[in-house]
Amino acid sequence: MDKDQELYKKLKAQYTEEELVEAFVFPGDHSPEEEAEAQRQMAEFRKKRLMEMTAEEKVFSNLMRIKYQMQHYVGSPGYDDNRKFANFLEDYLIAVNRKQKEFAEDIDIHPARLSRIMNDKEKIGKSLAYRLEKHSGKLIPAILWWKLAQKEVEYEIQTDSVNREKEGKKVKNVVFLKNDPGR
Repeated sequence: MDKDQELYKKLKAQYTEEELVEAFVFPGDHSPEEEAEAQRQMAEFRKKRLMEMTAEEKVFSNLMRIKYQMQHYVGSPGYDDNRKFANFLEDYLIAVNRKQKEFAEDIDIHPARLSRIMNDKEKIGKSLAYRLEKHSGKLIPAILWWKLAQKEVEYEIQTDSVNREKEGKKVKNVVFLKNDPGR
């Protein structure tokens, strides 16, 4: 039995589960000194836990972090230029400790294509989303990769007046509807 389990067993002998929850999950008001001490203890515990993690546990933890960040961003309104598909993919490569060339081999795409994707010169297709899902051991689903990429496409459609104008010039016949606000 490790120290954490022993401590829990001792506390459980002294307090009810409700009291433990109140004290540790929903702590009451603390003085600034008590709060600082609690923060210090939590940081110490997290550092210790990180040191004890296996390489596999670290990869899993990082992949879950990336997944939750992706879910949060995809579900949020608006667009953030610092949270592009390429940024998340770069974080992913760091988490799985792969260089671009190795990763390109892993997912069977040409390294130059991966480079274009990483540099926002090429968008992904469904097949790559499926491969990313498989590569992550299905921890990050294809649909999440896809939604992340589509968030950029939506932003481009909303803001790209130059290409909208250019492509609009190629249209020969325009159907005008009565009371059309877009005329």
